[in-house]
Amino acid sequence: MMFKSSALGISLGVALTCAWSSPAAAQTSVEMLHGWNYNRDFNGDNERTILTIKTFQPWSCGSFFAGFDITGPFTTPNARVLANEKGGIFSSIALNLSIKKIAWKMAGGQEWSWGALRDLSLSVQVEHGARFGALNYLGALFDLAIPYFDFASASALIRQDWSLRGVDLQLGAAWQLTFGLGTLTDLVFGGFFQWGLFGEGEGVTTVGPDDKGHYATVPVRGRPFFVSGPLLLVDVGKLTTLAKRTVYAGIKYQLAWNRYLQQGVTEHVPQLMLRWVVK
Repeated sequence: MMFKSSALGISLGVALTCAWSSPAAAQTSVEMLHGWNYNRDFNGDNERTILTIKTFQPWSCGSFFAGFDITGPFTTPNARVLANEKGGIFSSIALNLSIKKIAWKMAGGQEWSWGALRDLSLSVQVEHGARFGALNYLGALFDLAIPYFDFASASALIRQDWSLRGVDLQLGAAWQLTFGLGTLTDLVFGGFFQWGLFGEGEGVTTVGPDDKGHYATVPVRGRPFFVSGPLLLVDVGKLTTLAKRTVYAGIKYQLAWNRYLQQGVTEHVPQLMLRWVVK
């Protein structure tokens, strides 16, 4: 509990001293994914639809991110599917405290360049899955200044799964590059990866209740894992001259190794993707 309490206490303490702002970089989007070739598991069948809602908000001392994935958003109550396909939810929230912005404030608002390192932030994150419960992360987020990229970032986080002993080191990256297809429209190439290096060792988790209301404790084991999701989108709004940088359509590919920390379980999922940037 010390890991969780200290991280949240530091973050909230600094957050209360900083004013919220609404710069142009803030963005909220709604995405629809339909994919094939999922592993048939507790999350659903081989073919699934996922509705994703994301918001990113810069502020005077850093940034805030929240995302929610809803599996089977249109599944009817009487459909004969796995339980998690009836609106199964995965959520992620991150509070990033910018060391650079806070240093600027302490120096009287004077800005300076860090070269290729656009910013360095302390990141506190919480993920919650319908099956696994909460996972907590604490570490560093590196925003990189790479020519022509909309953004590029790397992360090094300590991953805490409370059902497992110890912690893990998780490395990650995210990027987005927009480039023109002549004057016709724009293409967006983006994606992410997350790599859990070592696993956290053994532990136990609680499952249930069964039809009699009983719970069971089962052994679990942490393992190294890798998940990535590159995507390629077309600016449909610009193509149709209706509203550029608002509606996108394209493809996304999900690759996962040791999926859900299961030894040798891989996943290769092609997905159709629709994105609406709400602004």
